[in-house]
Parts: sequence; structure tokens; C-alpha cells
Amino acid sequence: MTPTLFGVLVLGLCALLLWRAGTLAMFQTVLLLSLMGGSAALVLSGLGGSTLQPAILALAFLLVKCILPGSGGTVKFYRAVGDLAPLGIFVLYGAAGAFILPYIFAGQINVTPLRPIPNGYIYASFPLGFSPQNVTSAVYLLATLIAAICGHIACQAPNAEAKIARTMSIVAMVHAFLGISGVALAGTAWTEVLSFFRNGFYAQLDQRLDGIIRMNGIWPEPAAYAAYGFTILVFVGELWLRDVDRRWTGWAALLLGLALLASTSTTAYVGLFAYALVIALRILLIPGSTSIRKALVFIVGGMIALAAAISVLVVNPDLAVAFGDFFARLTTEKASSASALQRSFWARQGIEAFWASGGFGVGPGSFRSSSIITAVLGSTGIIGFSALLFHLFRVFKPTLRSTYLELGDRRTATGAAASWAALLSLIPASVAAATPDPGFVWGFLCGIALSLRSSPLHQIRMHHPQLRAVDANL
Repeated sequence: MTPTLFGVLVLGLCALLLWRAGTLAMFQTVLLLSLMGGSAALVLSGLGGSTLQPAILALAFLLVKCILPGSGGTVKFYRAVGDLAPLGIFVLYGAAGAFILPYIFAGQINVTPLRPIPNGYIYASFPLGFSPQNVTSAVYLLATLIAAICGHIACQAPNAEAKIARTMSIVAMVHAFLGISGVALAGTAWTEVLSFFRNGFYAQLDQRLDGIIRMNGIWPEPAAYAAYGFTILVFVGELWLRDVDRRWTGWAALLLGLALLASTSTTAYVGLFAYALVIALRILLIPGSTSIRKALVFIVGGMIALAAAISVLVVNPDLAVAFGDFFARLTTEKASSASALQRSFWARQGIEAFWASGGFGVGPGSFRSSSIITAVLGSTGIIGFSALLFHLFRVFKPTLRSTYLELGDRRTATGAAASWAALLSLIPASVAAATPDPGFVWGFLCGIALSLRSSPLHQIRMHHPQLRAVDANL
């Protein structure tokens, strides 16, 4: 295990925060560090050069802060574990299965390994067996559970919703700035600055297509940049719809939305289309879910954007032809490309693994998928898939009015926004995810949603010291 420069800096910062700061401040720091998705804090030489992101390293310190004695930490921890029990089943079964299941079903099927094969045949596969990627996948799955628990505990603090909303707005604006600036200043010294942050041992892909530079900020490639950005966009967008810190969340959603539109990522476009469809259906089917003023903002903004795009293409016909060719490469032609055929093959592996294992799964990290749905089925089987579905139901709470309507409670509204972000973030993952792990940012959102949407009795006790003391003795 070798720390990088970022690892040393994170270790120093987190040690200081562990000593001087509160749990919520440390939680906000980890959220900010999640921006560094293409960076490595630790290089795990014993696992074939696998790396851990800075936020994952900081998450370990956050967990220590959350379970330190004092300030009702034990009670908060038990509440978090109780709310997140279904997720715990999914993660613990997956983590244990990563070490056990590849040995049980070794050699029964051929699979494409999780780590990409350089210059390999697009249908390349090898007999199923245990590998270092099983260990890495188990670690990241556990990080997702830890993130959910820590997010739940941190949000039990008074006024946590306001600080989380502001922090996520900053994350959204920084992510958008890094992506836009990377394209606008391509070829300058700024490109080298962004490349310095992409020190992780990930597939750092060429970001040009037909001479057009694709947006990836400090992430390894456009799809990862877009998937992370879409998750943050839904959260801040839902906060704005519910009038939570609307000046910050509104501008953050606008800036990040524009960045994703310009990202030239199919993942971004799939997510944006799905989110636009969700908002449209809510406006049409659930009266009061969106104010008339904000509905008009969506409609007018869409019309202005469409008119501006048409005007530019009319003035410059050559640009229209180039854009048409480029768009075709990303959509219709991509469906028959070697990459699409390969991704379809990867997705089918999950179904094959599910049946070959009798519904138990072959363990996370055993194969590469291109959809979180088939990855979960093939890796964790019916047990993991059912537990994850039940957890999503508890997070989203589809039967509550607060899921769809703004009821004036800022704390509940922030929790509802997190629940929408946790649910809709799985849309890009359903067409792009290589593993069954939804990610630690998703875990944070689940913890935020469940903590802030807890029962009114728990919220009253949480904000009244006398009742909290009584509750601690129950």
C-alpha cells in the first residue's frame, strides 16, 4: 500500500479534522473530495495496482469520527444501522460472496474480467475464478455501506440540511467549472493542471471524437464525469424545486445542467432525458408538485435553448452538418459499433452468471458488466437483488406526500431531494455501470434521505436535549 501525494494531503487534512472539527464538517469535506473521481490516494500494489480515491480514504476517518464515544454517538449509530439494514444485507452478502462464490463456481462459465484487457478481442473471456478485483469490489461495496451510515449519522445534527444543501451546490458548480474549463482551455497549461489530478490507475481515455473535445474534468472519461454530475444535478435540482437554499441550488443546477448538455456524453443525455420526463410527468399528473413559476422556467428555458441552437445551425450550415455527423456517432451509429456490441456482451454476462450460479451470484468483481441491473443479479443473485430493491423502496418512500410535494419543511424536503437523486442516479448506471456497487456518493444520498425523513418523534427528540437524553436511555 503506497500513498500518493493526494493520499498524504488527505491523511494530514483528515487527521486535523478528526481532532478539531465536528462530524458534519468532516462529512462536508468528504463530499468535496468526491469530486476527485479520477485521482488516487492509495495504490494497492498487492492487488495488482488497484487504487483508492481520496474520498474513500477520508471516509475511514469520517467513520472513526462517527463512532467516537460521546454526543449520543451510540444511539445515532444504532438508528443508522436500523434504517440501513436492507442495504447492509446487500453489501455484506456481496462482500462475503466476493471471496467465497468465485471459488464455488470456478470454471463453470467464461467471463470478461472486471479490469479491462488492453487491445483485447471485444468478446474476450476467461474461466471464472477469484482475482484481486474481487477484493477491490468488496472494499468499495463496504465503503458504500459505511458512507450511508456516516451520512445518516452526520445528518442527525441540527441544521444539517442547510449545510448539506450549500455543500452540494458548491460541489455542483466546481464539477461544472472543471468540465467546461477543460474544454474551453484545451491545449493550454490548464490541461496539464487537470491531468495532474487524474493520477488514478483507471482507463484514462482519449477525449476527442471527430476533432471535438469531450468533457471529463478531472474524471477518467466522459461517462464517469456525466454519471457523477447527473447525480449531483438531480439533488440540487430537487432542492431548488423545493425552495431549499434556492439561490445557490438554482444557479448550481443551471450551471451543471449546461455542462452536462455540452458534455457530449451519451450517459449524460440518457440521464437528462429521463429526468426531464420525470419532471414533466410530475407536473402533469401530480398537481402542486411544481409551482407554476418553476414550470414556466422549465418551459421557457427549453424553448430558448432550442431556439438558440436552431439559430446557430441556420447561420452556419457547415456546423449543422458536422453536428449531425457527430450526433449520429453518439446515437444511431453507436448502437452498431464495436463498443456497443461489447457492452451488450458484458451486460448479458450478468444474466448468464445468475443462471449458472443457481440464483446465488458469482461474487462482485468476478466479471465486468455494463448495467448495474445485470451486475447485481449476476454478482449477488436473488438475495442481493431483493435486498437492494427493498432498500430503494425504504429510501424513496413512494407512499409519502413529501416525496412529490413541497410541504414547507426544509429538513424533510432535503431528504426527499436526496431520495430522488439516489433513485434516478441508477438510470445512467443501468446502461453503463461495470460493477454492482452503486458507489459511495449514492450511499451518502441514501443515508441523508433516511436520516432527514425519519419520523417526527425522532426529529423532535434530536433537537431537544432533554428528550434526547431520555431517548438515549431507552
